[in-house]
Amino acid sequence: MIVSSIIWIVFVVTIAYLIVIGMISYGWLKLSAGSAIYEHNDEVLVSIVVAVRNESTNIQKLINQLINQNYDPNLYDLIIVDDHSTDNTVEIVEQSIKDISGKQIVVISAKGEGKKSALKEGIAKSSAKLIITTDGDCSIKTGWITSIVHQYNSSGQKIILGPVVYENEKSIIQKLFALDFVSLVAAGAGSVGIGLPLMGNGANLAFEREVFLSNEKSGKKFTSGDDVFLIHHVVAKYGSQSVGFLLNEEAIVSTNAPIGIKEFLKQRMRWASKATGYQLAWPIIVSLTVFLFNTILFLMLVGSLLYTWLLPIYILIIITKFFIDMPLVFRFLTFSSKANLKPLFFFMEFVYPIYIVLAAFSSFAFKFEWKGRGELK
Repeated sequence: MIVSSIIWIVFVVTIAYLIVIGMISYGWLKLSAGSAIYEHNDEVLVSIVVAVRNESTNIQKLINQLINQNYDPNLYDLIIVDDHSTDNTVEIVEQSIKDISGKQIVVISAKGEGKKSALKEGIAKSSAKLIITTDGDCSIKTGWITSIVHQYNSSGQKIILGPVVYENEKSIIQKLFALDFVSLVAAGAGSVGIGLPLMGNGANLAFEREVFLSNEKSGKKFTSGDDVFLIHHVVAKYGSQSVGFLLNEEAIVSTNAPIGIKEFLKQRMRWASKATGYQLAWPIIVSLTVFLFNTILFLMLVGSLLYTWLLPIYILIIITKFFIDMPLVFRFLTFSSKANLKPLFFFMEFVYPIYIVLAAFSSFAFKFEWKGRGELK
């Protein structure tokens, strides 16, 4: 009786997971590749807003990449908002402003604390129609702005999600982190493809300034997570067709992978904590389905220590999960030139349920620290 009940529960949740991931995978196939060809009618005034905290080792590289874009330099400016850095980030930016002539770069000191507050203050300083955000530790390509503006003009979308990947993965564990991150970004892209936007990443996000200003109350109780809540706000107010994903290699933003497990889990706890603020049905359904599926796998693995008959079922479900996840993840890895990570993906499937469940439960039970600042969940 107990065995048959467990098998039925596992079967039902697995089918639900198959349906959800199958829909997202189909959405990826529906996405069309964007063009990075500059056209005269692509002329839109843009502000790049970057909230930084203790980015002295990275900010100069980002500034150099931003001022060397192939987009008309008269049509975009750079607003850097310092979120109470304790290193010499501000000094580096101020020196860059002195060294670079003919480019409008503004650095301001945030009054509030946290990335969300810093971005809000930076966007308030802009008069541009289109805002693009990234992070101080990111790397971008020369056609980044051009590819975003081209899609914005050709699609009429209010918000555009861009691809983000990890780079400089040196250890096996960092490569596993990169695979995990790829699965999240790919899921966000595929969801856009089926008209059910799920999530994006503030490291590569473009949106109309007026849309952001109309969203001040959304997710207000959270210290971060504006990217997700802004997407949901746009869907609720303007419809899912107002959200796009930019499937263009020039639009890929890279950032360093977490150094170790502790940093990685802190990051995932911070992301998982935002799920309590979801109000749209689709993000809630996806979150619950993925969480329940992986929780069952985690419990089966732990239970197999006492009931050995659970182990072969666990392995069978993991293999099934691999074939469900593989089409979406492998396509994104090919698109983002990260195909070297494919051989590790099967092993990743065994590890994923363990840390995802631990991170999810921890996000509800504990405080976390981010960039030297303790924040509430």
